Amino acid sequence: MRAGRFSYGIGIGREHQRRGYAAEVVVLPLTYMFGERRLHKCAVSVHAFNSASVALHEKLGFRHEGLLRDHEFFAGRHHDVVLMGLTAPEFATTHPFPPVR
Repeated sequence: MRAGRFSYGIGIGREHQRRGYAAEVVVLPLTYMFGERRLHKCAVSVHAFNSASVALHEKLGFRHEGLLRDHEFFAGRHHDVVLMGLTAPEFATTHPFPPVR
């Protein structure tokens, strides 16, 4: 918290995937953490094979910041992890904060 960074994790059940729920679910905490808590940056880690999650975060304005090659081992093999980040000013360009009263 002192550095102004946060991250989150999300899981959407198969029966609810590809319906736009994830974008709505992610925007709510981003709005709260950037707008109310005044944090500066959100960082997420996404498995590289999860193209839907990578695309979701790109759509929300996250930028690719790095790749951890062969970083996770499961299902009998190593997998890459994509590092993505979004700052409060970047988020505010597409999701303006309501005026303070």
